[in-house]
Amino acid sequence: MLRKLSRKLSLMLKAQPECEAFDSEVIAYGLEIILGSAFKFVSIVAVSIVLGTFPETMLSLIVFASIRNFAGGAHCKTYFMCYMTGVPLFVINGVLAKNIILPKIPLTIIGDMILIAGLFITMKWAPAGTQKKAIADMETRNKMKLITIVILAAVFLLNNTFFILDRMSYFQAVLLGGFEALFFISPMGYKLLNSI
Repeated sequence: MLRKLSRKLSLMLKAQPECEAFDSEVIAYGLEIILGSAFKFVSIVAVSIVLGTFPETMLSLIVFASIRNFAGGAHCKTYFMCYMTGVPLFVINGVLAKNIILPKIPLTIIGDMILIAGLFITMKWAPAGTQKKAIADMETRNKMKLITIVILAAVFLLNNTFFILDRMSYFQAVLLGGFEALFFISPMGYKLLNSI
C-alpha cells in the first residue's frame, strides 16, 4: 500500500515542470522512506500517549536515532518488517522504563558497561553499513566514528543528569535506546534481523 501510494505521488510530482528531470523511481523511493518513517513515528507517538509513556518512549527513540544516524546498523529487509519491529520495540522501551525501575547501583553499573561496550562497538564496527549502503571512504568512516563517540559522551552526560535529578525512568529509557542502537551495529544485531 505504501509503495503504491509513493508511486502515485511520484507520478504526480513528475508531471510538474520543475520535477521533469528527476527519475520517478527515485522520487517514489524517497517518498516511500519519508511516508513510512512518518507513519511509524506517528504510530509510536500515538501508542505511547495512550499508554502514558510518551517521555520515556521519545527519549529512547531520540537516543536510538541519534546514534543510528551516524553509526549505521542492521536494517529490516522490508518496510513492513521495520514497522512491525520498530513500533513495538520503542513502545516496550517506554513501558519498561516507566514501570520497572531497577535499583540505582545496578543501573549505574549497567550504564557504564553499555558506554564501554558502545565505545568498543563504535571503534570496531561503526559506521555499520548494509549491502546496498556501505561506507568505504576511510575519512568519512573516521568522521562518523568520531561523531558517534561524541554522541555517546552526550548520552552519558544526559544520563548522569537524569541520575542526579532522580529521574530513573528517563535514565532507563536512555539506556534502552542506546543499548538497542549499539546492538544493531554489532554482528549479533545483523544476525538477529537476518534470521527474522
